Amino acid sequence: MAQAASPARAPSELTACAAAYKQQYTELAQAHELELRRHAMHPLLVARLQGLGGRMQALRAVTARAPRNAAECDKNTQTLAEVREQLERIAGSPAQLGECTAANRQTYTEMQTLLLGLQTGGQGATPPMEAAAGRLDQLRAAVARQDMSLADCRQLGAELGEAHAQVQRLAPAAAARPAAAAALTSTAPSAAAAAAGAGPAAAPSACREAQARSYNEVAQAYARVVGGAAIPVEWMAPLQALSERLMRLHAAIADAAAPGWDCDAVARALARERAELAALTRR
Repeated sequence: MAQAASPARAPSELTACAAAYKQQYTELAQAHELELRRHAMHPLLVARLQGLGGRMQALRAVTARAPRNAAECDKNTQTLAEVREQLERIAGSPAQLGECTAANRQTYTEMQTLLLGLQTGGQGATPPMEAAAGRLDQLRAAVARQDMSLADCRQLGAELGEAHAQVQRLAPAAAARPAAAAALTSTAPSAAAAAAGAGPAAAPSACREAQARSYNEVAQAYARVVGGAAIPVEWMAPLQALSERLMRLHAAIADAAAPGWDCDAVARALARERAELAALTRR
């Protein structure tokens, strides 16, 4: 039995079809070029992307002329869709990249929350904590990148996973130091009275207790921000800088032997961080 012919289309429809797949080819060629640039550091992916070059050239020639009939229009449109699917299989679709980016930002946020929770829990600044904070700072720019390829995003995800595990390993160490935690988390209601009635020697101790309470309030507010909904990209740098300043304040409050310790200066710094966090979340 003879195959039924494709329904005839008016010349205006063929003209519209030609214009549509020319635009589709332009977008596909731009996407192909973008992926080649994005994956420049991944030779295997570049080779696979370059392997599409022959089909891209053929499509360029085909889409440069108007289709002769409806069947040719449909065939060219289908070929464009197939090549786009092939490109996405090699480089990853926008949806896959979006999911990967969101997962990386969530992992980064969880690391910030965990690290800040250790500070709030009363652990003094230790080399492992400083190392974890340093790695967090190094990863910040990569997490905030907008033009990352899927391959780079997945590689970053692996690095974030290792850093996340590093922060998690600090938690048991923090639990093993209850005395240090008690020194910073004490909320005894008699602290103000002790400062007033025990003379000059008691004033530094009472001030540190008040600072510890103030620090914990700011740190917990910070944790609520980074542990809540997805963080806007423009918030990430200010939040990381605030986290680093909070770590330094934590160390200043915990170090009773620090020379030149100034109760008022630390209190003013805590007030500034509280105000900055509030201003950031009001934007």
